[in-house]
Amino acid sequence: MSNNIKDAKRICDQVSMKHCSLCPGTTEYYCHDCEADLCRPCKEMHVDILNIKYHNVTVYKGTCNKFPIREMCTKHPDQVIELYCKTCDFPVCFHCGIRKHRQHKLEEIRAVHENKLMHCKNIYINIRCETLYNSQFLLNHIKSDLTTCHIKIDKLKSAMLSISERLNDFMDNVQSEKSLKYKTFLVRRLLMQKIKLVRKIARIRKYDLSTKRPVQVLRFIKTTYHKIKKELELSQECRISLNPKINMDGLIKLLSEIKSGKQHRAGKRNEIPLTLMPSPVLQKSRSLTDVQGCFHMSRVTPHRMWVSDVFNTLILIDTATGCTLYNVGDLEGHEELGNHSVNNERELIYKGNHCKIHKLSDDMKTKTLLIDNTDPAWTPLCVYCSPFSGDLLVGMHNKTYSYTRRGKVMRYDKAYKNTQIIPNNNTPFYLYIYPRYITENINGDVVVSDRVCRAVLGTSREGIHRFSYAGPQSGSGIWPRGICTDALSHILVCDPDSRAVHMLNQDGEFLKFLLTVQLSGIDDFFPYSLNYDLYNHCLWVGSRSNWAVGQLSVYRHINKHPAILDQN
Repeated sequence: MSNNIKDAKRICDQVSMKHCSLCPGTTEYYCHDCEADLCRPCKEMHVDILNIKYHNVTVYKGTCNKFPIREMCTKHPDQVIELYCKTCDFPVCFHCGIRKHRQHKLEEIRAVHENKLMHCKNIYINIRCETLYNSQFLLNHIKSDLTTCHIKIDKLKSAMLSISERLNDFMDNVQSEKSLKYKTFLVRRLLMQKIKLVRKIARIRKYDLSTKRPVQVLRFIKTTYHKIKKELELSQECRISLNPKINMDGLIKLLSEIKSGKQHRAGKRNEIPLTLMPSPVLQKSRSLTDVQGCFHMSRVTPHRMWVSDVFNTLILIDTATGCTLYNVGDLEGHEELGNHSVNNERELIYKGNHCKIHKLSDDMKTKTLLIDNTDPAWTPLCVYCSPFSGDLLVGMHNKTYSYTRRGKVMRYDKAYKNTQIIPNNNTPFYLYIYPRYITENINGDVVVSDRVCRAVLGTSREGIHRFSYAGPQSGSGIWPRGICTDALSHILVCDPDSRAVHMLNQDGEFLKFLLTVQLSGIDDFFPYSLNYDLYNHCLWVGSRSNWAVGQLSVYRHINKHPAILDQN
């Protein structure tokens, strides 16, 4: 028995546990991008950092499986499941596919598995890095509120008692003032009525109906008696009626409008756990040899981006390698236009030939006509798919070169039906001239970059004009191009003439130059297009270098709240 114990101890001494790459902890996870072993605490910190948010972190034992496990069919135990029926949405083996799914669309199960994993990855990352992080942020505030809630409740209680006393005093004052006012009014009216009645009675007494002069009596009755009878009727205005009922509905409505400002501010505090960095940090930069100037871009995934250049070529590139994955041949429009966008389903929306707006599926196999422009006087310039409302915004220009030359913005719902036109009755008629780029802020504002107007124009969700930004007061104006908004409702706009990216608040007021030649870290910096990643909170900047090469750079100017990062 003692020999067995010695053998077991000898084996344990020879076995070494694999340790974490960042601390002495035991390895439980593995990051395929960093090629690092991670323990559980380090893994939680790893996925919370925005720079490496999209890294592929898996359970460590999964890295030992170089090949996927071969799963057998339940109906044919000797057959491996290698096919997937797209029609039935069900994995099948070769015999099941031949017998029951012969007329259906069959694909290799590994390709379907990788495709579905790619589709679900963004949702998983959003839950792992956004939902859990925001929940932790709110949980910390809830814990602090639990310790101080009793004190706050006592303060609110005393404040409510004070308000109730003031309300009672106010009601008493109103009641006394109104009572005195109406009492004086009624007494004055009654005195006037008394004087009128006394005068009428005096006039009547002059006529004695018991006189023995019958002719005089009959003449009086015929000419004057009926008039005096009508005058003697008491006027309705002098009758007093007191209604003891109280309008309870109105009182309840009035009291329900009383709100607590402290609760509103507390809710605002927990809204977005993000903070603005002192200065942006360059994450990566890549030259795109197949793109002659990056004039507009639409992000599909962290590793895929639609880019259009000076020759109006629209290509899908791999941001990791810079290689071209797909090319759209029927793009139409000027090179400096935001004439394509990507919706929440990762489908490309773009302006094709003959001013028609098309949709290209995620797999680049299906193209659909969405909007057929039938008005020859108007031509669409830019399109934008809002990630917040899901609506499609289209900036249009009137091709009539006359005094009536103007622009407008059309809003389409998810069924691509027109629901709004800006400008409307609440907006200046000549608000837009040539809307080249368009975006929508978190608060619903529609923000347009109009180079002809040399301004950034903002309207509310209802189409009411809110602001016009024509450059900082200390500068010489702006020639705006690409535009976007970030998670803190900042408006970011490119100005390649000044070689800078302007940052505005949601009201269109200039805050600072977010990027300049000095801050960009790139000598030949001419920004033309912008795209903000709401999941990774990165700013993609497209520029041109010597007109021949497109430059794609990624910056970080927003980070998670430092208090949460320290607690993790």
